[in-house]
Amino acid sequence: MKITCSLVKAEDGAILMIALIFVGILALLGATATLITTTDTKIGANYKSGEQALYVAEAGAQEARQRLRIGVTGAITDAHTDNTQWRAYIGTDPKSQKKGYESSNANHIRTASLQTDLDYTVMIKHVDDGAGNVLYWGDDDGDGTWTRNTTAGENIYLITAYGNADGAAKSVQLEVTRVPPITIKAALYSGTSSNIQGNVAVDGNDSCGGTALPGIATPQGKVSDTDPVDAPAGAVTGSEGVDPDVSYGVSPINTQSIATSLKKSADFSYNVNSATQTASTTPGPGDGWGTPDLAAVPPTCSSCNIVHYDTNGTSLTLSGQVSGCGILLVEGDLDISGGFEWYGTVVVTGSFQFTGGAGAKNIMGAVLSGESTDGDFVGGNVDINYCSTATESQTNNHALTILSWKQVLAE
Repeated sequence: MKITCSLVKAEDGAILMIALIFVGILALLGATATLITTTDTKIGANYKSGEQALYVAEAGAQEARQRLRIGVTGAITDAHTDNTQWRAYIGTDPKSQKKGYESSNANHIRTASLQTDLDYTVMIKHVDDGAGNVLYWGDDDGDGTWTRNTTAGENIYLITAYGNADGAAKSVQLEVTRVPPITIKAALYSGTSSNIQGNVAVDGNDSCGGTALPGIATPQGKVSDTDPVDAPAGAVTGSEGVDPDVSYGVSPINTQSIATSLKKSADFSYNVNSATQTASTTPGPGDGWGTPDLAAVPPTCSSCNIVHYDTNGTSLTLSGQVSGCGILLVEGDLDISGGFEWYGTVVVTGSFQFTGGAGAKNIMGAVLSGESTDGDFVGGNVDINYCSTATESQTNNHALTILSWKQVLAE
């Protein structure tokens, strides 16, 4: 019995030590949990600030993109389109100076942001080829495909926007460009052949005061016994005063490339299959594409739209006083009947058929059709008149196309 008592007494305090060990372990776990929670909170806060700074930078880039449009409020004017040293800054003077702005440099301009809630600074410059030549986005070889080149088209701008939020800083870069004018070679460009019949007038003389073009242009060669243009006297006129004034053997225009490039900026976009639509059809012409005044001298329209139809390899038929202003893009075949008024350019990747009816039947601008085994047919009481103003100005008011975007990870 004495031995048993001695063993018990020898274990006095063991429970306390075990308890203290557990308390220490719990304290360590608590400290670790606190550290992890604090770290996660800081990471979350830093991530949030970083995301906010990125959004702020993106907002600055979008302000620059908007202000590079022609005629908008606070438009940034580029008076040195061929100068690789031109710079434009958006932001305060001190912060712009940190990004390279020099008030004494004639190639530099600065403007305040149109808002005051977000902290960003933006620098805009021309993209160049690295050899001292400004790069443009346009059709330098007349085939309808827009590429980077050093001779023709619209400037490509590099927008670098620096955003700040809660101590975080982020930067983004965008390459943007205005939508270039479509290559126009005649009042009616036909990718294959054209059959002109009836009381039709296809006139390449510029109704808007510019240089005259042929009435019809086609890449197909003229074969004397199977002339692809069968026109009554006086129906086709243009630059050379020849009746009919047709330019044969011109280099082909890739109308599909034009449609692919422009549909990204479409104001109205439709997906149809072998559809027939009238002026009141919605979605469609009834959405309101603009009301042209083709009787004015020169013809005018107060609106400008890019209207795109994807027919999924089929066709679109427009009838019943359809009208609009801007660029009509049809991927597929286009058949127009009845009254039709358009101020601008009609681009069709397939065949173009236009037969007249009652009422106004005019296109003031130009028509480009694609390759088709059926060819193009224009008949009835129809007028197609070239107008340089209608074809050249229809892309000015649209948002600049984004050619590339990236986040700048290091300055």
